[in-house]
Amino acid sequence: MPARGAGRVRLGESLRRLRRRARVVGGARRRSSAAVDVISADIRRAYDESAEAWAGGPARVYAKLAEALVAAAPVALPGARVLDVGVGTGVAGRAALAAGAARVVGVDVSAAMLADGRATFDPVLGDAAALPFRAASFDLVMAACCLSHLPDPQRALREARRVATAIVASAFTADWTHPAKAAADDALAALGYRPPDWYVAFKATSERQLADPATLSMLARVAGYDNIQVQIVDVGTGIDSPAAMIGWRLGMAHVAPFLASLATEQQARARRTAEDALVDAPPLVVPLVILAAS
Repeated sequence: MPARGAGRVRLGESLRRLRRRARVVGGARRRSSAAVDVISADIRRAYDESAEAWAGGPARVYAKLAEALVAAAPVALPGARVLDVGVGTGVAGRAALAAGAARVVGVDVSAAMLADGRATFDPVLGDAAALPFRAASFDLVMAACCLSHLPDPQRALREARRVATAIVASAFTADWTHPAKAAADDALAALGYRPPDWYVAFKATSERQLADPATLSMLARVAGYDNIQVQIVDVGTGIDSPAAMIGWRLGMAHVAPFLASLATEQQARARRTAEDALVDAPPLVVPLVILAAS
């Protein structure tokens, strides 16, 4: 369970005060001052600024991805104690609860994301690379499409193995795309958008690394897992309208802050332009790399 002083979100607490209180993530498990910002400040800021947009668009897609993740869990969910690392607004945690989990604790570095989803899980402001929990506190760790955001996924996997004997984690396959991505990016580029540095960096490094099943399996083995399975699953999201597809893309953390900076008319024009480019686009089906290990 969380160490005394860990970054638990208190109802009604301002984001500024919450960040100040939890600025050393992990409470009693403080590693060093360098561990405070294992995930870059830019990524944290982007997710804080996009929490509302994310809940209104990408969350619908990620809820379907979470169902596939939970279905692959290497332990029985009924009665399980689950830690959702990189919980965001809680779509994976809700899927675990629907499958019978007794309790879900959600860890994230974004206070705004935690605040959005706190009605369905126990929120803790924390760092995947220095989890503020005792060894064997949980039965299962879930990491839904979040390891690629970390500068050291291996360290996060070791921490996951410390606090639970089993993990189920997901990542996107290399070079997967959908017309909605280009449609949204092109519409925003016409208004001056360029992908932020943090997004370009992890797309070129950790995301590509984790997309390889052999590499992901090796990382899990080095972290201490013995029974390891990695599979690629095509996940149907049920998203097939241009408006829903563009809502997914424009709510992503690497895009939403820029969109919010535009005038209302510009935002509407970007949406119209992107949606018009998706006439006859295929439904959104996402190939997902899923690791299940214990």
